[in-house]
Amino acid sequence: MTQRSRPYLKYTVSILLTIFFLYLAFRGTKFEGLYASLMGANYWWILAMFTCLMVSHLLRAWRWRYLLEPIKAQIRFRNLFSSLIVGYMMNNVLPRAGEIVRPYTIGKLESIPASAAFGTIVVERIIDTATFILLIVMMPLLYDGPLRDAFPWLGRAGILISCITLGFLIFVVTLMMRRDWTDVLLRIVGGVLPRKLSDRIDSMTHSFLDGFLFLKRPANFLIILALSILVWGMYIAMTYLAFFAFKLDHLGVRGATVVLAISSIGIAIPTPGATGSYHVFTSQTLTRLFGVSSEVALSYATATHAIGFIGVTLVGLYYFWKNHIKISEAVGKTRAEQQ
Repeated sequence: MTQRSRPYLKYTVSILLTIFFLYLAFRGTKFEGLYASLMGANYWWILAMFTCLMVSHLLRAWRWRYLLEPIKAQIRFRNLFSSLIVGYMMNNVLPRAGEIVRPYTIGKLESIPASAAFGTIVVERIIDTATFILLIVMMPLLYDGPLRDAFPWLGRAGILISCITLGFLIFVVTLMMRRDWTDVLLRIVGGVLPRKLSDRIDSMTHSFLDGFLFLKRPANFLIILALSILVWGMYIAMTYLAFFAFKLDHLGVRGATVVLAISSIGIAIPTPGATGSYHVFTSQTLTRLFGVSSEVALSYATATHAIGFIGVTLVGLYYFWKNHIKISEAVGKTRAEQQ
């Protein structure tokens, strides 16, 4: 397999996953009931949910400033937000492309090394993963029903993700704190590679580790923690507000937190904009744990996914155009990093 064909293989796998999960979500659905549920929804609540989603992105951009501060201070908030939303827009088009296009965009706007910006995005993913693990641990306090019977794999998945995340974090932080060890490791790797490639890996590795330099500024920890709590608070709020659109508000904030926790697994699966995977995990949580009818559960998943997908894509396209990002440059950078 050539390097050029690898991105196409990833996109093919992503499309197949999307089709598979959409099939799982909609198989056996009575579309008359689904249509009636969608038509009977109060979409003012869905718009309120979208407002919470955009506020969460604003908070993420604010938090990103503190993660990037050791690399460059006083970054314009507009550039932070526009880079973030362009990244999410690209994820809706090409799965995981946003993780490359986002640092590319902030690098272009603020003259920041893309590898260093990418390191801060990895930090964000670690924070999000830690929050997900916390929600899983709290699940028995939030829901006392047949959780293990409905999702028997959930506990094992939480343990596995915890171990992988903790191991990766320890490894990266060690390399960041002990650059002399990093240099030794890079010399060993570079000894079997061409000089040009070795120099490139060396430069990219150190730039990537710079994304973790915020760890040397403990004064920012509380701010980053507070903003992270606010971000996930917005996620819970938007999940709960959408309940009102389908007369599910009796599930309460606890129910919203449970739905958010389990649907986050679907969002993590590499399909464009979590299409299909989000529908499956969200609708199955509502039906298996809370006894919601399949048509109402699926209409909830469809409506909430659609408003987020379409809204973020439109806002992202606006900033994509305003920032004068050429599609060839953005996609080309994505493919270059993937190879």
